[in-house]
Amino acid sequence: MAARKEKSLRAVAYARFSSEMQREESIDAQLHAIETYAENNHLLLCGSYIDRAKSATTDQRPEFQRMIVDAQRGQFDVVIVHKLDRFSRDRYDSAFYKRKLRLANVALHSVLENLDGSPESVILESVIEGFNEYYSRNLAREVEKGKKENARKGIHVGGVPPLGYDVDPQTRKLVINEREAEAVRLIFAMSREGLGHTQMRDRLNSGGYTTKRGRPFGKNSIHEILRNEKYTGVYIYNRSVAKSVDGKFNRHALKDESEIIRLEGAVPQIIDKETFQRVQETFRRRRHKGARHKAKEPYLLTGKIVCGKCGSAYVGNHRKAYAGHVGYTSYRCGRKNNAIRCDSKEIRKEDIERTVLRVLSERLFNDKLLPRLEKEYADFLCKQGGADAQEYERLQKRHGELSVQIENIVGVIAQTGSAALTDKLRELEQQRAQVEHDLSGIESRRREQTLVGKQLADAFHRAKAMLAQGTLESCREVVNTYVERVTVFDDHISIKLHLSESFGLEETRARSG
Repeated sequence: MAARKEKSLRAVAYARFSSEMQREESIDAQLHAIETYAENNHLLLCGSYIDRAKSATTDQRPEFQRMIVDAQRGQFDVVIVHKLDRFSRDRYDSAFYKRKLRLANVALHSVLENLDGSPESVILESVIEGFNEYYSRNLAREVEKGKKENARKGIHVGGVPPLGYDVDPQTRKLVINEREAEAVRLIFAMSREGLGHTQMRDRLNSGGYTTKRGRPFGKNSIHEILRNEKYTGVYIYNRSVAKSVDGKFNRHALKDESEIIRLEGAVPQIIDKETFQRVQETFRRRRHKGARHKAKEPYLLTGKIVCGKCGSAYVGNHRKAYAGHVGYTSYRCGRKNNAIRCDSKEIRKEDIERTVLRVLSERLFNDKLLPRLEKEYADFLCKQGGADAQEYERLQKRHGELSVQIENIVGVIAQTGSAALTDKLRELEQQRAQVEHDLSGIESRRREQTLVGKQLADAFHRAKAMLAQGTLESCREVVNTYVERVTVFDDHISIKLHLSESFGLEETRARSG
């Protein structure tokens, strides 16, 4: 049998389009060009990574990041892009991630830019990257210029309009949506009455009102509505600062007043200015009061404890001492004082926290329990990896079938010298490369799980030592790590751990007043 040629390099495609400039069809065009390039250059295309509606000026692209991780795992040898601007339009990101690929012995190829690694191509590549970044920034500047011109005319410049408004398709200006505006007026009215955000939320949701996206109201969405000056008829644009260097917005960081576009009367008014100002004054008073009377009592189970009757979170409560009564701190159902009341009784803080810590100390962090913990954790990983196990078995079977077909065709070619089977051989080799790529991904996940499993015993002993220290910080860290939920019923509490469903703990206790 004739000796086989050297094994082809494994390649993956990376394609991307941004929501501003391109459409879904451009992905197909990029992939078609990449497939042709791989075939012409004898590369086995074994996978693809596609980011839809993602800008190349940021590295916050899920498939891009997954590709970099897989490259470091050695799952392929070459990344092919249609153009370098698909990889990145930011020179820093481009250099940073290209270095990651080089350290992983992975090459980056561009279909349209022939970069062969020569000194001349290095200069050409830097020029191309500089131009791509210039193009992206210049485009952003021109788009922003157009938005500001529209803003000065009171035209809606994009995004979902606030609750209570729709965008007129003809004028592109905001108009009132009466059904939604009813919810906005109700929110401001409830705030004037002194209701808290939780009470407002419950009343809105029970009344069938929803947010702009059709979802139930939450406290954050109510807060945003109460702070939105647009409801008083003021059009506001260019108030928040631009993205930071890591591509994130800080909505609380505002630009100088001279840069903000404000147009009085450019939006139909839903709330009168007096009502809006009184609500803002209420926010200011509460903020100052909160600063003066901020609770100094630490609550160990915050965010972990819920009501067994209604499912609401239990919250910390401090009751001051008064004539004939001793003051104390407690946890109680967050719906105790709501319009929809829950009759669950509050529970003394020290009672519930002492019980949880005792259960952890006596029943979880017990050396005799460690073998069971290890078994439970192994069962958990097995359950998590069940789908992987089936897929791994299927892929191994397919790999064997493809290998047999490839060897058969190679044998025929060696005996007959037939060129007609070359295309079929290449197709099978590409399919096998894809299967090997998928198998490698599953094996990598298994290695990571095994490593975590070996660390379980060490983590167990560290947590036990932290609990023994008894400090607030150490106890809180143990609770946050190992306690998923504490549910309070009338006659007992249930403690669920971050291990598996079969490893919950339950402790019965007498109710306290």
